Amino acid sequence: MIDRRPDPVGQLLRDKAGQVAALVAPPDWRSMVARQRRGPAAYLRRGRGWPGWVGPLAAAAAVTGVVAAALAISAVFNGYARPAGTGPAPVAPSHGSPAPAGEKGLLRLAPPYFAELWRTAPVVWGGEAVVVRSTLTGRVLATVAPPPPYRIFTWVSAAADDRTFVLAAQRYWPIASGNAGLPAQNRDNTTPTVFFRLTFHPRTHAAQLTRLTVPGTIHASNLAGMGVSPDGTRLALDLRQSIEIVTLATGTTRTWTWPGGGWVGNFKPFGQIFSWSSDGRYLAFQQWDGGDPETMHVRVLDTTAPGTSLTAANVILTLPNTLVGGNTLLTPDGTKVVAETSPGGYIPGSSNSSLQITEYSARTGRPLFAEDRFSAPTDWQDVLWTNQGGNVLVVADPRGANPVMGVLASNKFTPIPHGAVGLGLYVAW
Repeated sequence: MIDRRPDPVGQLLRDKAGQVAALVAPPDWRSMVARQRRGPAAYLRRGRGWPGWVGPLAAAAAVTGVVAAALAISAVFNGYARPAGTGPAPVAPSHGSPAPAGEKGLLRLAPPYFAELWRTAPVVWGGEAVVVRSTLTGRVLATVAPPPPYRIFTWVSAAADDRTFVLAAQRYWPIASGNAGLPAQNRDNTTPTVFFRLTFHPRTHAAQLTRLTVPGTIHASNLAGMGVSPDGTRLALDLRQSIEIVTLATGTTRTWTWPGGGWVGNFKPFGQIFSWSSDGRYLAFQQWDGGDPETMHVRVLDTTAPGTSLTAANVILTLPNTLVGGNTLLTPDGTKVVAETSPGGYIPGSSNSSLQITEYSARTGRPLFAEDRFSAPTDWQDVLWTNQGGNVLVVADPRGANPVMGVLASNKFTPIPHGAVGLGLYVAW
């Protein structure tokens, strides 16, 4: 079995010298993905650093085999239809031409705008700015840099109104290779994280950044993900062994802790760590066991119920003996979990490997159907957004020379113009 546990700091330091060179070189997606499939240490050497014991924005491990076991969820979801939000995008955005007329239909089913962290110079994680882009045309509509003294954004999340995004930011010191980079790395890991609301105005393409009040000090290395509620009023923070939800209007917080081994959040802190039901009551997340074989549970927390332990969160899906490092998104109506899976298991170079998008019942944990199937050799996929019932998805897709982002519906895929998948997939819609 591949070791999927977060790498210790010692491994991070041993690999730091190779990171800078890898960051400057243009990405070779197929070789990078092959290394990613071999586990966390290999991913470090592909050129992205992890602050702290695992790092805030390390990449997701690819998904291999899926064996679905299920525990029924006792909660009843009463969601309302989520408005369209935003779409997906690349690392270096470019102003592009619209998709051909025949392809616009599927793109119009996805949210019209999305936010993406963008970088022009090598940084270990995050982006020097956030851009708002059009799903239909791929065009950059607004660009916003973090205000001084903050130099990079590290997380991005979207509310359901197509206009509101929340960003995490921090100061950043470029990390040199070898021991010379240790002081900067330590500063990057321990510097506080701050949060901003980005409000986008579609008519004028103006974007306004507002500092949010989040109490306490959250060091960069402690934040493993975040997700703003659909109405934009609350922010969920993944602190690895706990989840904190901040009411943004008042700054009040509520915390649930995980008492056992393992950790809370995606296999690696990457992508969409959380997914909310559209009424803002239920919060879905991954919880990983610390034993061997490791087992991933998708749990749903009723944020209105009393208690402070994450063990009260219902298990709606269990995937044992399986690498599940990508997103496992709860549909906004609370009826399904959508994920990329590899039912035959991923074996590099094996013709038995395959990828597909699988939807599971949130009530029984059983697979409902799969679509968009690929036979090996394929690059990784990930589900990046889902509509109310899971019949329209935005996915990072392996077709073509490089993975691209696009809209998947009725087993038909339409790429987003200029939607090449960037390192990190720091996008939200």
